[in-house]
Amino acid sequence: MLSRSPLAPSSSRGTSAPTPPGPAYILRGHNAPVSVLSFSRCARYLMSGDTDGFVAVWDLRTFRPRYFWRAHDAGILGIDELDGGLLTQGRDNLLHLHSFGTNASASATVGHGAATAVPSPASPSTGIDRAWSLDINAMNFCRMSVCPLGGRSTKGKEREVLEDEEGEEALVAVPSLTKDDVVDVFHYPSKARAHRSVGAGAFVGQKTGTVMATHLFYLASTSPAPASTAVLPLDPTSTHSSPAPSRGPGTAAERTTAALHLLIAYESGQLALFRFTPTRSFDLVPVSPPIPSSSSSTAFARQRHPHYLPREGVRVDESEGWELVWVEKGHRDAIMSVAVSAGQRFAYSVGADHHLVAYRLVDANDAEAALPRSHTELTDSAGKASVAVRQDGKVLATAGWDGEARIYKCKTLEPLAVLSHHRTSLQAAAFAPLSPAAPSTTFSDGRAEDDSEDEGEGEGGRARSGRAWLATGGQEAKIALWEVYPPKAGSKAGKGV
Repeated sequence: MLSRSPLAPSSSRGTSAPTPPGPAYILRGHNAPVSVLSFSRCARYLMSGDTDGFVAVWDLRTFRPRYFWRAHDAGILGIDELDGGLLTQGRDNLLHLHSFGTNASASATVGHGAATAVPSPASPSTGIDRAWSLDINAMNFCRMSVCPLGGRSTKGKEREVLEDEEGEEALVAVPSLTKDDVVDVFHYPSKARAHRSVGAGAFVGQKTGTVMATHLFYLASTSPAPASTAVLPLDPTSTHSSPAPSRGPGTAAERTTAALHLLIAYESGQLALFRFTPTRSFDLVPVSPPIPSSSSSTAFARQRHPHYLPREGVRVDESEGWELVWVEKGHRDAIMSVAVSAGQRFAYSVGADHHLVAYRLVDANDAEAALPRSHTELTDSAGKASVAVRQDGKVLATAGWDGEARIYKCKTLEPLAVLSHHRTSLQAAAFAPLSPAAPSTTFSDGRAEDDSEDEGEGEGGRARSGRAWLATGGQEAKIALWEVYPPKAGSKAGKGV
């Protein structure tokens, strides 16, 4: 545990300090470099993918893989929970939704009918079904961005939203099937292309290069609300609700809405924010109100946003309904990763250069709107594959090609620590939720939560999955778990350092 704020000896700020301790746990199981890491919403599980196409689900009460299977015929680019299953993105140009039912077993049967205790690439899990698949373009290593929409509606004119946690809808942003400098947005589960070639025509006469990273999300905005446009006020209890931009006194014709936005990071080092305003080519898909919850993270996970799909028989133009809000060039080289704070207030990017860049997504008032949109901090090393922001918005982590993970203060981008354990390039970093949702049903295979594999752990063992974990992984094919600057008791999520 890091109880102080040690600076790296090579830090450009202050003097050298003692080297931080090593990771709390090392997870070994992959035979190929780890390419992606993601924690479950309940914070009990860590999902990892490697460049051979294998995915592991680690139980953080035992620090052993609960499932290990080959999800794709090529490397894994993205992993996310969706609709009671696990959505994975592979370099084989496919998305798969994997479901874990009562037929799923920890590992395959080997030898003389005896199953191994721990699944692995040599003895993978069985009974994991592919419930849904979609052809995509994964040629430029850009990871998908999944935006949950809430309960699923039935087909037809009269749509009825299901009230259970499963049966949800989502939008998934990926590079276009035909052009690598624009983004397509697909609807789950219909597979309809909800938005076509977002970003087309936005940079006339400029070369942005390929799309390197995306982030699809709903962002608060204050604007005139047409009578024909149904909007959903943001849930005030959700930590993901950001303050609406203020441009002076509001009017009766204005209302705070949750508008669909898309961040696109480019090979040129530019980051652009686009906002969607529906046109006559789109039909509104109605949803029910959000389900009340005492947990802000659960409230966000189950928030139900109205969304739009192309009208039947209507061909939607490229980037129709999407407008460029702003564009910033904070990097000299390609952007490799983008992360957004839980409050949807700030975004952060890293790339192939030395730069760490912070962007303000929302202007709280006119005075803030007059300030520069982005701030660039020079770091000690070039080349970072991933950036992750902790849920409380206090610290962020970067995964460097030099094998080191670096911790920064979100508010000022001040360097706090260098985590040195990996000897080769890092490719992924992820923070566990600080306010976990209810116990996950994603991996419910019929086993009880207090099954035999957790016996002997005691209260300490069961509490481990609630720690402020940071996971890092890369070329060494192993995953390090760190506990970095645990939040103080009673601190509020989202409050700056």
